[in-house]
Amino acid sequence: MRQVREGSFWDHLEELRQRLFVVMGAVGLFTLVCFAFSRRLLEVVLSTGPGPLQTLSPYEALTASLKLALTAGLVLSSPVVLWHFWKFVSPGLLDHERKAAGISFFVSVLLFLAGAAFSLFVLLKPTLLLFRSFETGGISGNWTLSNYVSFLGQFVLAFGISFELPLLVLFFVWIGVVTPAQLGRYRKHVIVGLLVLGAILPPNDPFTQLLMAIPLYLLYEASIIAARIMWRGRRETAVRG
Repeated sequence: MRQVREGSFWDHLEELRQRLFVVMGAVGLFTLVCFAFSRRLLEVVLSTGPGPLQTLSPYEALTASLKLALTAGLVLSSPVVLWHFWKFVSPGLLDHERKAAGISFFVSVLLFLAGAAFSLFVLLKPTLLLFRSFETGGISGNWTLSNYVSFLGQFVLAFGISFELPLLVLFFVWIGVVTPAQLGRYRKHVIVGLLVLGAILPPNDPFTQLLMAIPLYLLYEASIIAARIMWRGRRETAVRG
C-alpha cells in the first residue's frame, strides 16, 4: 500500500526547508566538535603526511584546522544527511519500496565510510609516494599545511561519494531506466565514464583518476550481480502476482 503524504507543494517545500535546516545544523555541530579536537586531528593528519609541512602566513594553521574540522564534520554527519533524505522521500513509496529504501540508507552509509576508509588506509600512502617521486633535481617538495589538508579532504570525500555508485546503478535498474543486460553490454562505455568521473572529482590528477576508476569498476561489476538478483526477484514476484 502506498503511503501518500497529503498537503500542497508549499507544505512539502516547508518540510524540505526544515530538514535542510536540521542537516545544516548537524553539519555545523559536528564541525564545531571536530574543531574543538582540531589539534589532535592535525596530529593524525601530520602522521599521514609526506614529511614536515610549513605555513606561509600567520593564519594558515587556523584555516587548515577549519578545513579539517569541516571535512571531518561532513563525514561524521553523513548518516544524518542520508537519514533525512530517506525520511523525506519514504512516505511516498510503496511498503516494499520503503523496506528497500531503509536497507539502502544503511548500505549508503557503509559505502560512504568504506570509500573514505579505502582512500585513507589503502590509497593515500602510495599516492603520496608517487607525488614525491617526481620531486627530483631542482624541485623541492615543501608542502604547505593548508594545501595538504585541502588535498586530504578532497581525496577522502571524493572516494566516499564515488563509492555510492552501486546504489545509483541499482536505483536506475529499479525504476526501469536500464536492465542488467544493458549494464553488462555497455561495460566499455562505463569505463570511459568512470575515468571522466575521476577527472571531474577532486583532486584532478591522472594517478588519482586511475586509482578511483579501478575500485569503482569493481563496484560496478558487483552492482551488476546485485541488479540481476533484484531483477530476477521482481520477475518471480510478478509471475506469482
